[in-house]
Amino acid sequence: MHFIAFCPTLLYNIIMNIVKNAGTAREEVKKEQFAFSGKKVQGADVGKRGRDLYVLSPSRFKLRGEGKEEIFVLSGGGFIKWKRGEIPFAAGDSFLADDAGEYELNGNCVFAVLRQDAE
Repeated sequence: MHFIAFCPTLLYNIIMNIVKNAGTAREEVKKEQFAFSGKKVQGADVGKRGRDLYVLSPSRFKLRGEGKEEIFVLSGGGFIKWKRGEIPFAAGDSFLADDAGEYELNGNCVFAVLRQDAE
């Protein structure tokens, strides 16, 4: 009986697209490494470095995840919302996303999205 109750949780975790990473950033992410245009995007300042993003968001920022991404929350807090639910975040947290589709970070925060090249 316990196994049957456990199955929905197991299935949910297998098909989940965004998970909190227990580790820390594998590289130091610094604002100076990104190029900023000076224009606001969704009310945020956005820097780019190739396909990677550095976002200073005052409230909410929507993204479309295709492929593997690492999300590093550098300051602030809030929650990530996507088709499978919500996950709270705080400064220092990191997440792994795999073909997450549309998702958003809600909260006054600074974060980086590092996108892995397709192999």
